[in-house]
Amino acid sequence: MKFGLFYEWPNPEVRDWKTLFEEGVEQIQYSEEMGFDYVLIAEHHFSNYGNSPSPLLQAMAIAERTKRLQIATAVLVLPIWNPLRLAEEVAVLDNISGGRFICGIGRGYQPHELSRFDVDLPDSRQMFLESLDVMVKAWTQDESFTYDGEFVKVNHPTTVWPKPFQKPHPKLWVAGTSVETMQLAAKWDMMPITTGLLGAGGVRSHLTSLVHALIAEGKDYHRPDMGLQSITQVAPTMAEALEEIHHARWQIRAGRALNRLEVTDGRVAAGPFAGELDETQLQESLFFGDPDTVIAKFRKASELGVTNVSNWMMFGNIAHDKVMRSIKLMGEHVIPAMKDVEPPMSLYDELVDAPPVTTAELQAARFRGPAPSDVT
Repeated sequence: MKFGLFYEWPNPEVRDWKTLFEEGVEQIQYSEEMGFDYVLIAEHHFSNYGNSPSPLLQAMAIAERTKRLQIATAVLVLPIWNPLRLAEEVAVLDNISGGRFICGIGRGYQPHELSRFDVDLPDSRQMFLESLDVMVKAWTQDESFTYDGEFVKVNHPTTVWPKPFQKPHPKLWVAGTSVETMQLAAKWDMMPITTGLLGAGGVRSHLTSLVHALIAEGKDYHRPDMGLQSITQVAPTMAEALEEIHHARWQIRAGRALNRLEVTDGRVAAGPFAGELDETQLQESLFFGDPDTVIAKFRKASELGVTNVSNWMMFGNIAHDKVMRSIKLMGEHVIPAMKDVEPPMSLYDELVDAPPVTTAELQAARFRGPAPSDVT
């Protein structure tokens, strides 16, 4: 199992952004020292839910201050970008980082953000697909091309330089909670990212959908890469970890408020909402605890087919030193214990004959969770 950190720089108190960002970078640098494999950078706009509006510039700063760590986006929201410009910027970042970039992409899920870029949510899937098509052409074709999509137009023959450092292009990861996203992941050999907030049933449904999609593509369905986003806090004792749970509660409530368009002057109304989990249920959905407890949770995730974990450790207004402590304990205890852990091969054969999963079922699993999360 591989481990990364996830960042969107939440800012409940609207603190000085440079200070906030630098705390995250210090945590990321320490994670490289402690054996983490990558860092994932979200894209969010126009609210204090997440102050991460320029993921590629932020990724460049991190690339310059790390040596080994892979740097991923989680995710670039394709419908709000010009795909030719984005293809150029990704290629430049991949070259400057020496091929350490992973291009995580998604179509977006927050109307508050998309509407301010004049994107309607129902159009976002087709815009995403057309943008992805143009980006891959830009990275892989030396000959000029045009493109005539419903939303994306390249009217003049165009060649994009430079090409990415990695050939034919950086790895592609995709966040999503639909059958169509799993089919896309299978077609393009992407790693899909799901969320631990869905619980075991939701994660299994995602893997079932991915296995069926790989079979439909005529590809090997045994042990495909699958990412899991987890809200994580490791402490010397369970009691110390749970002291930070109110920060996770804020993040979940803020995500729900953002989805409901409850934003005033850029500040989300992060209050209680109908149907939110009680304390016991919330604890079960989070990866909180002492190292042994968290190791046990990650082992269960592996049994569900998870191969990569995106650890959301900077959530709410949690103190910098508590995040650093969590990174230290992960590096000293959790990551070494999980180094050789892999999903059982028998799992995939079991899912071949499982009933097909529908998008409606995946969406239902998503919204049974405590928040929409950063998985779209």
